Amino acid sequence: MKNAKKYLSALLALAVAAPTFTGCDNGLDEYPSDAQIPAPSDKFTTEIQFVSRLSDAALCSGASDYEAVHDYIVTTLDGRNGSWLTVLDRADNGDLRSLMGTAFDSYRWTTFAFNRIQSQTAYQGSMLFVNRCLTESRGEACGAGCYVTGLTTGMKGVRTDKNDLGEVTGTTEVSFDVNVLTARFETADQISAFGGGDGVLRSFYDTNMPLLMIGTVKNDLFESLQAAGQSAGTSYGFNVFEVSKGSQYTIFLLTEERFWGFNKVETETIANGIESYRISVMW
Repeated sequence: MKNAKKYLSALLALAVAAPTFTGCDNGLDEYPSDAQIPAPSDKFTTEIQFVSRLSDAALCSGASDYEAVHDYIVTTLDGRNGSWLTVLDRADNGDLRSLMGTAFDSYRWTTFAFNRIQSQTAYQGSMLFVNRCLTESRGEACGAGCYVTGLTTGMKGVRTDKNDLGEVTGTTEVSFDVNVLTARFETADQISAFGGGDGVLRSFYDTNMPLLMIGTVKNDLFESLQAAGQSAGTSYGFNVFEVSKGSQYTIFLLTEERFWGFNKVETETIANGIESYRISVMW
């Protein structure tokens, strides 16, 4: 009964926390339909947490690693209060039950993004923690063994107003739905399938624009991923930002140039070899 009450509390927290915005009270600037939309700036920012080793190793290799990740999400991030999207890269080392317990303890929803599937029992993927129940999560094959996962969830951000001297005069919380993609690119054929006018990126964009993508790519394929973004063939280009480069993989942020931009990143060590990248995104 205690666990049932805790789960009910989590559901109620999700319902109460979901903000409703109408008219001009949502903290966003509004523009006439024929006006040019300003480029992304740090007036509007949000933060994503990406937890990874940036290598071919799985995220957690033992109980101490799981405990460290659990403490980070539940305590450091203060559960749902400190993050709207947390990505655990390579959370596929067998003990998914522990990570599900972390979601339970932090009152957050999860979905598993299959990044690579070799067989029913051999796969790699990321676990995404969000603050709202997902009604749909879509995965699409992208070259040999690779899958791109897309979902729609609620985002929390901040509007920061400044005077002519650059001094902060006020902040306003902002919330709206966003389309998020994630993937892990390891080979050139996967990136080739991702880009181009008939590629996976364009398929997601045509049905869910604008979109924001965060994932990892082999270090030596980063420039190829940038070229794939530019080859998608929309009216506007896709920017691929290098967020942080590790020993084998690079965290990338892919955005349509009109809507999103990379602001900055801060790194925090969670356990031996496991880092959390607090990624500030602007729009």
